[in-house]
Amino acid sequence: MQLDWPMQRLNRWSRRLLRMWLFAIATFFTVTSLMLPVYSGEPNTAADSILYFKTPNYTVSVFPRSAPGQKMNVYRQGYPARSEALNSPAYFRGAIGSDGWVSYDAYGSRDGRNVIFRASANRSTYQARLEILDGANNSIVLTENATSITTIATPETGDNGTVQLKDTIILFETQNYSVRVYRERNSALKKVNVYNKASQQQVVNGQPATPALNVPPPYDCWVSYFGGSQYNGASAQYFIRVSSSGEAKVEAIGANGSVLMSEPRISAFPLTTNIPAEDRPQCFGSGDPSSNPSGGGLAPFIAGVFGDQSVLNAVKQQLNSFGPGRGLGGTTCVVSPRFENASQGQFINAAECESRDDAGSVVNYLRGRGFNARLIYRNFRYR
Repeated sequence: MQLDWPMQRLNRWSRRLLRMWLFAIATFFTVTSLMLPVYSGEPNTAADSILYFKTPNYTVSVFPRSAPGQKMNVYRQGYPARSEALNSPAYFRGAIGSDGWVSYDAYGSRDGRNVIFRASANRSTYQARLEILDGANNSIVLTENATSITTIATPETGDNGTVQLKDTIILFETQNYSVRVYRERNSALKKVNVYNKASQQQVVNGQPATPALNVPPPYDCWVSYFGGSQYNGASAQYFIRVSSSGEAKVEAIGANGSVLMSEPRISAFPLTTNIPAEDRPQCFGSGDPSSNPSGGGLAPFIAGVFGDQSVLNAVKQQLNSFGPGRGLGGTTCVVSPRFENASQGQFINAAECESRDDAGSVVNYLRGRGFNARLIYRNFRYR
């Protein structure tokens, strides 16, 4: 009996230690499961997704398929598992090239820096990939090809490699906003989305987009839509404007008519337009602003000429030998003579340049041929 007692005591301590160890393990897994984010993108499932695929380390979905206003989920698998993008507004960028690839972008943050999550797919070759780009310089931080694709219902490309964007009327970006005017699917109703990239908030989400007709100068020849109800807590509407030359901007106009915010589009993101004829003012024309060579412009320095239609015709004839696009005035100028409006009045935009010296050379060229030309600095708020 005396020999058995130490063994019994040892067995009791062993059982107690075993119970404590099992309790600690159970507590750890319980706490860990509470700390891990739940991927709410999974319940959306592939059934209602435009794009749903997995890479070696991520699950990606763009959804819903049945309604406008798509969003993106990017879920990092493994440990620690986490949602790097969760219900983030997804913007359709269209065709990447002529090989059938199209992509969606969503803004977010990752490891302390702003990034762009880009989900791309090719229906003809049944491929997909995820790219994560540095938001500051668009350099690729990570790229992973899909290992399995559950759903790929992205828009198909036409013979010319361009995507048929039947639902999108206007799509562009400014420094702080992403803007889209679109038709509600299978409906004539037009809606507008405005996404604030800095706050990562959808400040206007699927609200009616109303064409603004009989707009006073300087936007009388621009296409304008308005929607929304407030800007930073103040009563206001968002105006989305596009000119025939490819300029575009978003403005927040207060109830008293004051301009609370005005930002031009950036050329780093392509301008997409599919504006119906009934929403175009007569002086807008019938061309495609997104294909205009000056559409990515809004350069700060302008070679301006003062005169009427006959002067504009003469300027075009004088500069015709240089052809459309870049050529005259170094490498930073876009030569596409046209009328432009400012608060001071109308003038002829003979060329717009990134470099002051290049714009000055165009001014000197035109002055030497008898035109009343001068250098104009484009303050983006002057209109």
